[in-house]
Amino acid sequence: MSQQVRKPANIWVLASVTYGAVIAVAILSILAYYYVAPKRTASQQLTDAERSMAVGSVWIPIYPGGTIEGTASAKHDSGTESTLTFGTKDTTDRVLSFYQAALKKGVFRFDTVTKNDGGGTVRSMAHQGKTTVVVTIHATGGGTRGEIRTIDRDSGDKDTRK
Repeated sequence: MSQQVRKPANIWVLASVTYGAVIAVAILSILAYYYVAPKRTASQQLTDAERSMAVGSVWIPIYPGGTIEGTASAKHDSGTESTLTFGTKDTTDRVLSFYQAALKKGVFRFDTVTKNDGGGTVRSMAHQGKTTVVVTIHATGGGTRGEIRTIDRDSGDKDTRK
């Protein structure tokens, strides 16, 4: 009786076919996503992180549609004060409501909201009370002007390493 000798499969052929199949599936997936995914406008493509800006030691959301007019920072004996000013065509109530909701999230501990005829103020704390955030909104002739001020207090811990 003669046994038929079976030749083992060439491992390199099997690896090439498998690798080719993986590449083909990846290309088809990319093409399918490109043609099937909903198209977004430029304003929809901005994420929350892209609509936020560091003011002092905290990330503060920038009002949607608002234009940043300037930033400043000054170091004092007790800490650092940072300011961001912005403008928008929306009403003061709408801007104040946005910041009232925004400063209730994340690292912020919501404190007070003060409203008056020409705008208002939202005050909040972050970093266990070491940072105070004050958003002041004023009505202008063409809309609203806002100022975000953060006051970062030094922790008092001095680095003694040399």
